[in-house]
Amino acid sequence: MIKLIVSDLDGTLLDHNRQIIERDRQAVRKAYESGFTICIASGRMNSEIQMVMEPFAQPFHAVGQNGATVRLNNARLLGAKEFTPELSAQLLQAVPRDAFINFIHCTNDDYFARVRSEAIMPYEARVMTSSSVHDDLEQALASDELRCSKMVYFGELERLNQLEEQLNRTFGDRIETFISDKDCLDVMPRNVSKGTGISLLIKELGIKPEEIACIGDSFNDLSMFALTPHSYAMAQSPEEIRNRANTVVNSVAEAIDHIMAYNTASLVS
Repeated sequence: MIKLIVSDLDGTLLDHNRQIIERDRQAVRKAYESGFTICIASGRMNSEIQMVMEPFAQPFHAVGQNGATVRLNNARLLGAKEFTPELSAQLLQAVPRDAFINFIHCTNDDYFARVRSEAIMPYEARVMTSSSVHDDLEQALASDELRCSKMVYFGELERLNQLEEQLNRTFGDRIETFISDKDCLDVMPRNVSKGTGISLLIKELGIKPEEIACIGDSFNDLSMFALTPHSYAMAQSPEEIRNRANTVVNSVAEAIDHIMAYNTASLVS
């Protein structure tokens, strides 16, 4: 029996306008009414996850920043992971200032840019809270003034792939990297992923991996797909993502229908 439904946000539960379509909204409500526990697993910060889930007025668990933060009932912090101060500074210094749009995310949901300019505005608008400006991020990170849990780079996909290779060559034993969108590279501390975050959560809840279902659309979702036989990839996701999921669906609502049918069949058998 599936007890916990885990959903990604962008490209999965959220459309391109950062909204939940009505069919998916109704399906999530139906899942709640049917007794399922809901978890959101996202590259977004916890404050953003709260905004998305507020209309449901129901408890939910949250795996934020690709697994850097894990919250039980979106309240109790089960776990948080950060780069060491030295590594944070080294990562920032490894990429030229003007090569990419870059944000530094902290565990407490603050995030920083070096300057506020017209160039960063379209990217900042994709985050549901405003960034702060810090003109000496390297020193702030190196001195432990700021504790970084995630670095984000925006740019052309080909250049992001090159940057990913470069960072992994230099820091590969200390970082995790994910292309989380067509123009976005996430850099995380080693052994931090949605999969590790969900593993911590289900251990706390006493739920087995086969009792969860995971829905996603991108490379940062593969680690949670690997946890369970009940993995659902969105139809518009890259081929590699679809190939590594158990089922391909057109919407979260379709995945929830499939999950409910699975549980019904399990009861009958």
